[in-house]
Amino acid sequence: MKRISLRSGLVSAILICWLMPIVIIVTLSGLLLNNNYQKSIQQEIRSEAENALDQVRMQLEDAIWDSKAVSYDGIVRGAYRSYLLDGDSALLYRSVSDYLSQSFSRESRYRAAFIRFWGDEADASAYVLCRGTTGYDLLMQCQHVAPRIVEAMADTDTGIRFLYLDDSLYMARNLLDNHFKPYATIAMLLEPEVIFQSLEVIGRVSSLRLWVDGCPVPLTGEAAASGDGEIRYTLDVEGHELAFSAYPEAYNIWRDTPWLGWAVAGVALMVLPLVVGMISLFYRHVTSPVEVLSQANAQVQSGQRGYQISHRAPNAEFEKLYNNFNAMSTELKSQFERSYQEQRATQKAQIKALQSQINPHFLNNTLEIISWEARLADNERVCAMIEALSTMLTAALDRDGRTQIPLSEELGYVEAYLYIIRERLGGALQISQQIDPEMKEQLIPRLILQPIVENAVEHDITANRGGRLVLRGRQEGGEILLEVEHDGTMTEADRENIRRLASAEDPGKGRVGLRNVYRRLKLLYGDAGNLTIEEVRPGTILARIRFPKG
Repeated sequence: MKRISLRSGLVSAILICWLMPIVIIVTLSGLLLNNNYQKSIQQEIRSEAENALDQVRMQLEDAIWDSKAVSYDGIVRGAYRSYLLDGDSALLYRSVSDYLSQSFSRESRYRAAFIRFWGDEADASAYVLCRGTTGYDLLMQCQHVAPRIVEAMADTDTGIRFLYLDDSLYMARNLLDNHFKPYATIAMLLEPEVIFQSLEVIGRVSSLRLWVDGCPVPLTGEAAASGDGEIRYTLDVEGHELAFSAYPEAYNIWRDTPWLGWAVAGVALMVLPLVVGMISLFYRHVTSPVEVLSQANAQVQSGQRGYQISHRAPNAEFEKLYNNFNAMSTELKSQFERSYQEQRATQKAQIKALQSQINPHFLNNTLEIISWEARLADNERVCAMIEALSTMLTAALDRDGRTQIPLSEELGYVEAYLYIIRERLGGALQISQQIDPEMKEQLIPRLILQPIVENAVEHDITANRGGRLVLRGRQEGGEILLEVEHDGTMTEADRENIRRLASAEDPGKGRVGLRNVYRRLKLLYGDAGNLTIEEVRPGTILARIRFPKG
């Protein structure tokens, strides 16, 4: 079981023994008063709601009639018919815009109105902002919801639908041509502050909600439904259902019964000195020093080794505990620093030793190739190869002591090596890169990719006098993935040598570079770093390096 603090236990005992009986009496009295109060409030709300909803019904009926007038007066239909004859979409747009402006721009019950033509006539759709509404955002909102409204009205004939889109309430109706086929949809963005203004007179409610045909109406200051005694009311508006829901405001026992507050305050004043005195005593001599020890422990756990408590202890017992904690923290810091320095020195020595294994191995191979080219090629080619060798020597010698370099620099070493190999094999070597541009600045371990490329060249491509080699680099989540894919096959002996990379056994002839890469990945990243080599399909070998980003 979870143990409670001394302060919490003391306060709980005082509350149970002194204040609980008083709380019970006050609660029972409040429940009786609240029951009578709620009944009177519900009756008042129901009467006000009936009057307010009658006014809302009239506003909605006027809005419905406005939408019907667009079909009855025939102006939009005539403009559309003219468009079908002459194809002048600009004239159609002006006619519809003028009509909307004359019919709706002065109506305060709408925020905006627009006509959206179906099919190819979408460019002639017109929008108008009504009285009291301005702004580019409102126009963009209408243009954004217009296709969705047309889609929702696709299975509707001439009936009116209310749609709740993007926190706004729209009323939409299809316009039919002479063949009774829809050719456009008129939609009005309703202004809740005008149409539903009468609902503001309903008082003593904690929350109020309204729906039209199941679509919620966004009301100003609407709160989440809560409380007991929900009041529901429904009304028919031209075949559309107007639903109303409200909750009476909670009874405030302190506001409506002032004498109860004075009674509770008097009792609290009598108990307060005792509570304050006992809590103060325990806080000073027990709770406060315990908190100091807890905070000091948290500082040590967060990594602040050697943290010292500087607070003055309130008594002899806690003074001894403070001194013991400070001594323990000092010793812990000393031991941790010694262990950390030893680990860093060992790891650095291991990494340096592993990196140095690559230098003579590669240098001998490169010098042999340059010596061969010097006898067969002209001086210009030899100079280019010497420059490539210089780049490789810079990477191998590691004069600046960096263990991590940008991927772009590592690719430079790889390209220098491949230049020398290309001079040897000519056009038989096909090289391609598939590396994300943003990957070029990612830091990776030095000489982690070049040994993999060298292994592919020496063991497969050179033996076959050519082939295809692909370099890939990308990010997957929080990891960096480097791949070298090349033409070649793997024998059972090759698979056995790859298996030995993860063990302490000899990785096999010519596999020193792979062993070096695998060991450095494990030293730097632990289990999160890995090297795998497999024949993904006949004639294609894929080497994959995976380690955490950063």
